[in-house]
Amino acid sequence: MGRLQNKIKQLKFALYCYRKGQDSRFVNTVKQFAEMNNLIYVESYGDERISDPVFLIDMEESHSGFFADHNRLLALLYFADRYDMKPVVRYHAGYCYAEAHPVNGTDNPFEYYFEQPAGIGPDSLASCKRVFRSRKENSYEVNRLCGDTNGYKRSEEYLNEMARITAKYIRLNSVVGSRINEEIRELLGDGKVLAVHVRGTDFKQNYNGHPVSVSVDEYLKETMGLFAKGGFEKIFLATDDSAALEKYQEQFGKKLVFYQDVVRSGGTDTVMHSDMPRRNHHYLLGYEVLRDMYTLAACDGLVAGLSQVSYAARIQKKSTGKEYASLVILEKGINYHKKNNCPA
Repeated sequence: MGRLQNKIKQLKFALYCYRKGQDSRFVNTVKQFAEMNNLIYVESYGDERISDPVFLIDMEESHSGFFADHNRLLALLYFADRYDMKPVVRYHAGYCYAEAHPVNGTDNPFEYYFEQPAGIGPDSLASCKRVFRSRKENSYEVNRLCGDTNGYKRSEEYLNEMARITAKYIRLNSVVGSRINEEIRELLGDGKVLAVHVRGTDFKQNYNGHPVSVSVDEYLKETMGLFAKGGFEKIFLATDDSAALEKYQEQFGKKLVFYQDVVRSGGTDTVMHSDMPRRNHHYLLGYEVLRDMYTLAACDGLVAGLSQVSYAARIQKKSTGKEYASLVILEKGINYHKKNNCPA
């Protein structure tokens, strides 16, 4: 119902703009406003106990995947850092990984997984003298680091800056951090590990503005070549696609390791919108892809396509001061059409 109401508002605004289309001053003002990515909402709280300027990253509902939102968060943290503000992060009930009850002691879905970047939570905002609230346009500031502003075409400068932001602001909370670290140790053990991320399911639909889909056979070919010459002892596979997992098992047998408690799909439907009778299903979907990302980053080499998860893994790796010894990114271009738009 909320999405329908938003569409109605958009149509009403479009009609209003159409009526004002002959007013050059109105048109120019709207265009200028749209290009001002550094504008923010100012909120007055009146209390002076925390005098430093605070930037409330109030994440808007996007219906996007975990790392699409997370990489957008990094861009907003970059904005806060650039203007010397203390970030406070709040995700809402409409977040795809939110539950209807507290998880890990909090109602804020961001805090399900992470600590607050500046040690200040949304409940402390009443103690802040100056609070500035984010706009989604603030995340566009980071595009100056990239020659191409498409969300799947990111420069090395962007990756390095987001790694710096990650090292400065992103910390797993104690519950999630200890669990993920333990599971990574148990799964990977010792030895040189090649990480592979295969993005399947709904990516196969070749959404407009998204990367051209890479087939499992193409991933396999690159994996086999790198595994043979790179001195790797095992392969870690992170994938949302059950068919990809089956092919990799057939090819690599016991040399393949993966998490067995991950929800996967055999078709073209995203697991993000899945519904299963398990407690904290939505939280666990987020936990599973977060754990996959940290495990990808813990490996020595990486084979992946253009995806939000693979970018996040590369950023995480760099944030620790390390680089992959071997890196293969399969890229077939971006879909530019209007036949099939992402339903999210």
